[in-house]
Amino acid sequence: MFHYQQYHPSVPLANFIECYWVLHAPDRFMDAPDRLIPGGRVELIFNFGDPVDWLITADNPQGTRLSGPVIMGQRNQIFYVKSTGKTRMLGLRFKPGGLAAFTKVPISDLLNLLLPAELILGTAVKNWEMQLSDYTDDDKRIQVLDDILKNALKSTPADLLVVNLTIDTLRNNQDDLSIATICQQTGWYYKKLERVFLKNTGYTPKYYHKIVRFNKAVRSMRTSNNLTDVCYVCNYFDQAHFIRDFRLFTGTTPSQFKKEDNKIAAILIKHQPV
Repeated sequence: MFHYQQYHPSVPLANFIECYWVLHAPDRFMDAPDRLIPGGRVELIFNFGDPVDWLITADNPQGTRLSGPVIMGQRNQIFYVKSTGKTRMLGLRFKPGGLAAFTKVPISDLLNLLLPAELILGTAVKNWEMQLSDYTDDDKRIQVLDDILKNALKSTPADLLVVNLTIDTLRNNQDDLSIATICQQTGWYYKKLERVFLKNTGYTPKYYHKIVRFNKAVRSMRTSNNLTDVCYVCNYFDQAHFIRDFRLFTGTTPSQFKKEDNKIAAILIKHQPV
């Protein structure tokens, strides 16, 4: 039986972690490559099931398969994922900029990568996996992981306030206007803002806005078949502009995407806030 559920982090971690999540699925849940559309977040994933092939592309049809906990970096292109058997995953989705509270590794270095988590979070993450494997109950695992991360929390990144201000403004305004507003509010030149934002989120402010706008559009498509309306609501210049971005981030057209059974994308579109 397929099962996906999200959990809120505790209050001390709420500024850094968007959610914990669990995914259980039987054999052949993803026996064909399934789309991984960019969502602008970094994830820590523990796999207690059969191996999974991540980040499949035409140039890398086998994808990337790693044992142990992994960090999946933020993405700016379409990738695919394929399971090899039963799916038993526990993960956490960092807020944009949230991973910076646990590591000094620039988040910009993680773009489109899947890495052993110990390279980013240190060798202790192997012990985290062992502690979690002692339990089979999802609620207990989440509680244990939350306690582990509270102890692992290093410090609030000095730039988090500006990063969060930038994110909130970009989510609620048009690109050029919002970035100019942020620079006025912070007193920073754009290049300084860009450098800080790139280090903490892995994107420039303008590209992050591109990701956010695409995700808003995909969600709008759930309730509207009129691309003109979707373009208008999401501030695209025209349909050609929207379709270019859509092909970049999904590898297909809006109409074809709606016809397909995109299991992982459907989960994120339903549950992940823009």
